[in-house]
Amino acid sequence: MTSADQAALRLHARRRNLVSGEILMQANDPVDLVYFPVTADIANVIRLSDGLAGMATTVGRDGVTGLAAFMANEPLGWDILVQIGGEAWSLPAERLRHQAQASPDLDNLLMRLTHKNQVEAAVNAVCNLRHPVMPRLARWLLTTQDRTGASELRMTQEEVGALLGVQRTTMNEAFQELAATGGVVISRGRTQIRNRPALKRCACECYAAMNLAL
Repeated sequence: MTSADQAALRLHARRRNLVSGEILMQANDPVDLVYFPVTADIANVIRLSDGLAGMATTVGRDGVTGLAAFMANEPLGWDILVQIGGEAWSLPAERLRHQAQASPDLDNLLMRLTHKNQVEAAVNAVCNLRHPVMPRLARWLLTTQDRTGASELRMTQEEVGALLGVQRTTMNEAFQELAATGGVVISRGRTQIRNRPALKRCACECYAAMNLAL
């Protein structure tokens, strides 16, 4: 984003501390606010009629929430859930729209981010279907650290399992496998990333493929 666009948007932005588990918006809501995470990580969550849910994509410090719906000027198709608590900038969606209409550079950036989100959602769908839990977990940990800058993630294994669509017992086994490699140290409600190279060796091919593609 250009310095001119940043200056114009910052006049209307508000820095917020987001709490883990907070639902910022729900499916079918209009996109009245957009969030630019700083240290928070935000998940786009699809909820099913039987109460089950799963993560479609996440948004970290390299993105903005509700972007596809914002660009199409349509209601959200998913819930926006704070996955990792932290700071973010909130901005009225109309201010972002106004600036994008005035700035071809910003409009092009938002289009590229929308494309990135579509690619990520497609890769996640196939990854969740085809790859075992442990490599998917390693990939999620690496991606979450990339997007937050945090080496310690405060989420229970049950919460991580809910996002990845995995039962708690299976998720516990995957965490134990990663801990045995030295990649992470796990404690109650916390995961410390200690060895990224070890995690990369465990992660499925989707982590490297996504970084290469985007």
